[in-house]
Amino acid sequence: MGEILFCNQPIAALPYYIEGISWNVYSLEELCYYIENNTYLLERDFMTEELCTWIGRELKNEKLAERLRDIMRMDGRLSEYVLAILTECGYCPRDAIKEIVRLVREMEEKSDFECNKVRADRLMEKEKYLSSIYEYKNLLESDDAGEQPPELIGNIWHNLGTAYARLFLFQEAVHCYEKAYHLNQNEESLKESLMACQCLKGEAGFMEAASANGLSEEAITSIKNKLSAAGQSEEIKEFEKQLEGIAKLCVNGQKSEYQKAVSDIIFNWKEEYRRICRI
Repeated sequence: MGEILFCNQPIAALPYYIEGISWNVYSLEELCYYIENNTYLLERDFMTEELCTWIGRELKNEKLAERLRDIMRMDGRLSEYVLAILTECGYCPRDAIKEIVRLVREMEEKSDFECNKVRADRLMEKEKYLSSIYEYKNLLESDDAGEQPPELIGNIWHNLGTAYARLFLFQEAVHCYEKAYHLNQNEESLKESLMACQCLKGEAGFMEAASANGLSEEAITSIKNKLSAAGQSEEIKEFEKQLEGIAKLCVNGQKSEYQKAVSDIIFNWKEEYRRICRI
């Protein structure tokens, strides 16, 4: 999970496997950790007899297992089920439990389409770009998509374009942003489309797309200024300083240090890209 959890509850000999994110949990604390960090991914299929059996058999907590079964027998809400688990364990503070249950109840009031969009957006926020792409595409291909307002569908196309752009898939990003702008008429979608075009084809691609969209010189200058400002962020400036320092190593004849520094940057880029590509 990436963190160390100190567990006061019994540790299971056999884990409970959470298929959606391919996690094994071994304790009630780990189950609560999953609920807290994946609240928007929870659906009614989280309420299973398998989980009740695991809690009773592996965690030796038959009382909680029966309580959860009672909620299922009474056709109770997911929020009740989640609350029962969280209150049984001291992992989450009271305020955190209250907020988690509030979010689950909020999702229960939304349509399936709205819930799936929230989940896709949440995956995007957590930088799980590949997973968010799958979710957005499923939304756009669903039977319910045709019943949604054009602006909402346009916004989904926009977010799909952003996920592609974050993975440096600029051709796909341009297509999505163009679809988004056609539907939502949002200037932000048009701007992102032009930025993706520049990343894909350089200045020529940018100007070609700007011309195709009938932008004025003033509008083109405005977008270019925004692009220029984005390139002057503190993070980019710091990276440029790092590159200057590495270049000096080569000039000074420190070739082994230079090669190591370049290799480290490439390695870190690869690791970061692998991380954001994980499902």
